[in-house]
Amino acid sequence: MLAIGQQLLHLGSALAIGLLIGAERERRKGEGPHRSPAGVRTFALASLVGGVSVLTGGGLLLALATAVFALFSAVAYLRTREEDPGLTSEAALVLTVLLGGLAQTDIIAASAVAVIVTVLLAARVRLHHFVSDVISESELTDALIFAAATLVVLPLMPDRFLGPFGAINPRTIWKVVLLVMSISAGGYVAVRMLGPRFGLPVAGLASGFVSSTATIGAMGTHAVREPNLARSAVAGAVLSTVATILQMAAVLAATSRSTLYQMRFPLIAAGVAALAYGLFFYVPQRATNCGAIGSAR
Repeated sequence: MLAIGQQLLHLGSALAIGLLIGAERERRKGEGPHRSPAGVRTFALASLVGGVSVLTGGGLLLALATAVFALFSAVAYLRTREEDPGLTSEAALVLTVLLGGLAQTDIIAASAVAVIVTVLLAARVRLHHFVSDVISESELTDALIFAAATLVVLPLMPDRFLGPFGAINPRTIWKVVLLVMSISAGGYVAVRMLGPRFGLPVAGLASGFVSSTATIGAMGTHAVREPNLARSAVAGAVLSTVATILQMAAVLAATSRSTLYQMRFPLIAAGVAALAYGLFFYVPQRATNCGAIGSAR
């Protein structure tokens, strides 16, 4: 049994959770007869109901309170389904009750989930735009494959050494696969976000996480088609090898820390040399472009 001061602290956390989520929903409830029935007060009360339920009746009373709010949400949805077919507010209301109950046992977890929920609710337009307009169907398929490889395949991999001499650990090998996939995905996203405005060198560095070989070939094509961009293309090709060195270091860190320790000086030397060589081609080109722009003015 919690002391009075601790109970007030946990209930205060539940109230803060309800106010946080409710404040976001209040901005989107609309006006007039067709506005959403749940606003900041409703969410605050729902979270407090969840907290009081846990303190007075435990999990059974919390389940009953959640069921009651789920019923209220269903009725509200049926009343407004013609104007708003979504279930976002209704689902958020039920989740708020549960978070109020969770705050009585784990304030940090409940608060973290509440912040995540609020961010998701506030980013509705951006998320819809990203899924509908920014990401392509093939990219979405790749993301689903990566999610399946991480959440489905990885837990099924046995974490023990198999094969000749017990030298193969399937889970370790799959972690390396996921690491390479995540680095490649990060590089691809970086290229999509940066675009051409930062020039070929930065794009080459980011693309190197996807494939340094392919990046070097692409930069060579740029240099042939547009000779005035040859220096920038060379810089991008060289900087792509920096990404390869970083990938190698990440793989060694995930598989063998002792090998990474022994290879630290060669990796650092290779990275510094590639970076210096790439900047040698990038900086003069940038200065030349800036001087040309100044002369044109």
